[in-house]
Amino acid sequence: MKIFISYDLTDSPHGGGNQFLKILKKTFIEKNVYCEDPEGADIILYNGHQFIQQTAHIKNKYPEKKFIHRMDGLQKLYNNSSDIRQDLAISYNELADGTIFQSEWAKRNFLKFNFNPEKSTVITNAADPKIFYPKNKERKDKINLLCTSFSKNLKKGFPFYQEVDSTLDFNRYNFTFVGNKPDDIYYKNISCLPPKTSQEISKHLNDTDIFVSATIDDCCSNSIIEALTCNIPVLAKDSGGNPELVNNGGLLFKGLEEFLKNIEILQSNLDF
Repeated sequence: MKIFISYDLTDSPHGGGNQFLKILKKTFIEKNVYCEDPEGADIILYNGHQFIQQTAHIKNKYPEKKFIHRMDGLQKLYNNSSDIRQDLAISYNELADGTIFQSEWAKRNFLKFNFNPEKSTVITNAADPKIFYPKNKERKDKINLLCTSFSKNLKKGFPFYQEVDSTLDFNRYNFTFVGNKPDDIYYKNISCLPPKTSQEISKHLNDTDIFVSATIDDCCSNSIIEALTCNIPVLAKDSGGNPELVNNGGLLFKGLEEFLKNIEILQSNLDF
């Protein structure tokens, strides 16, 4: 069995779909099941609403091959109700012989948009274990918090971090954000750094005690997965697919009060 991924991957800092598919391609190559040319592949894997013309061309040329569609998140929930990318992905699913959802939450919520493909399964994302893995770290006087996001979408939690910025005891905590943020969002105490490569993010995680994610309606956060793969406890918003990912690897919160309470619990039990 040979697999071709119909997606133009990049090694530059990018969104979660690119990051996961890049790791997946590397794994397929290691297992000797990847094919660089769709002509020699048995299965064509394509993603969300992206590279529609490319995949449709492959389908027209090789209709006998099996096409598997990995659905992206629910942009109408995550972004806004007029986001056509979700509609395109649902329409684009007509090419598929099978569908992959990134979380049970995503599968349930796609039902609200009358999308329920006959043949589907749930496969969460994963982090590259050669880049993200547990490392020995020295405990310091302050607890180091980290949050990462390539997207500027407000639902990544930026307004909530403003609340944290004005409330958290920064005599006890350092908070670093790595990635893109809206231009009109400012923090007094949270340190902001530009987007980094996976290797650079891994180095930041090595200095992190608790990973923070206030993302809302995110079906399968790569940032959370990367932190958990490094054995970093996660404090995440009780929303979207976050509870499925965090499980016993951290705690959830609904609002600021619960965030402040649970971050104290985590910092008191880091080794556990």
